Amino acid sequence: MPSLAEFQRLPLTTVSGQPQLPPATHAASLTDPAISQMTDLRLAPCVTVDHRDGIPATLHVMQRAGVRMAFVAGVGGELIGLVTVDDLQGERPLLRAINDHVAVDELTLEQVMTPRAEWRVIDAWQIEHSRIGNLAATMLEHGLRYLLVAERGQHGSLIRGIFSARRLEAALGIELASGPRSRSFAELEAALMH
Repeated sequence: MPSLAEFQRLPLTTVSGQPQLPPATHAASLTDPAISQMTDLRLAPCVTVDHRDGIPATLHVMQRAGVRMAFVAGVGGELIGLVTVDDLQGERPLLRAINDHVAVDELTLEQVMTPRAEWRVIDAWQIEHSRIGNLAATMLEHGLRYLLVAERGQHGSLIRGIFSARRLEAALGIELASGPRSRSFAELEAALMH
């Protein structure tokens, strides 16, 4: 095995002008490989939150991490669900709070998450030879905002990646929404008042 001493150091320079970050999304076409739009969890970090966490704290963590979806971990650290910003700011928490006779801020993620049993996944081997058009059509047909990519392992499924409808919409310049979307608390309140 080579030693670190065998490698030449690379030259460093200073930043010139006003530094900028690259755009978050790149234009894509329906015929591009689907995998080009997948967030690969082997390379990109994902956010995991505890099932006992509250909605405001979770939204803060997600905002700080710059993500719109987080996995929910149970007592032993196993994945038991997922939550999205749309779920947490939409009607789901309000309806659950009304049903349970509690304040929205008293709800835990376990009460509002999408449980693992309801996840819709696609096998990783299918993605390897698919196009973005196949993926977009699938997400549109099933009304999915997120699609998890799973790989079969010795001890069950390994979540390898995530497709986001928001990312696809930005890359393709089209909208993948079908049917009614979750409303914010303000929109729901306004609808209930009329």
